[in-house]
Amino acid sequence: MDCHDTNQPTNCSQCGQRLPQAIRMESIDGRARLFHGDFRDATRLIEPAIDAVITDPPYGSGGFAASELKRPSKAKYVSTGAKYADQMPDIDGDSLLPQQWQRLMTEFLDAAWSVLKDRGILVTFIDWRNLAALHGLILESPFTFRGIAVWNKGNASRPYKNGFRMQAEYLLWATKGKLPDRDPPVYLPGVLSHTTRTNGKRHITEKPERLMEDLVEICPPGGTIFDPFMGSGTTGVAALKTGRRFVGCETVGQYFDVALQRCKEAVNAP
Repeated sequence: MDCHDTNQPTNCSQCGQRLPQAIRMESIDGRARLFHGDFRDATRLIEPAIDAVITDPPYGSGGFAASELKRPSKAKYVSTGAKYADQMPDIDGDSLLPQQWQRLMTEFLDAAWSVLKDRGILVTFIDWRNLAALHGLILESPFTFRGIAVWNKGNASRPYKNGFRMQAEYLLWATKGKLPDRDPPVYLPGVLSHTTRTNGKRHITEKPERLMEDLVEICPPGGTIFDPFMGSGTTGVAALKTGRRFVGCETVGQYFDVALQRCKEAVNAP
């Protein structure tokens, strides 16, 4: 965890470092630290002691032509008539041209590298359209690329007339150097099957909590997970409920507030 005290709006009471005005920080019982602001500002305040970066970044996807890529994320990812998204904001950083999106992902990888401890693990979601692009960026980075896992979303996922159902999203994972030592070791499945949420969502691309509970097992018990695109905080909820610590960052105010409330509830859960 980083050492910065949210009760000091100008300087950290422990290390004295000046806090960016664009960053709001909330601490929860010493187990979670949530940043409302851009991950590029937040990661400057985080010590390189993170065990795992687990995140669902903006996919910069949802179309084939440039005009389609720049559409709002709700127009790209929400099914027609889905009422749950009426009051939800779009995803920040999603409506970008390919070069802009790749620059954002490069900065994300740089930030993840800077906060991970040696042998730390990176796990990031991506869809089929930008799978190859993000894979290439990881290969060009200092990370050691380890492989691809699959999230099987089940038959509630989007059908494709006269073709294959869009039933999978992907998890690229890599390490900062060698694989971590674990005693006992863990052996996680390469295909994780959890039905995508269709009702009660708090974010337009919210992942199932049980899926994230499976994923956080890549982090050792008691370790710290960082999510630079935390959305409504499902990664944080899974981390906190399984005895881990959490650091999260989100730019959209409505989603940050939801994440903060959910993480508070997770910390106080029996």
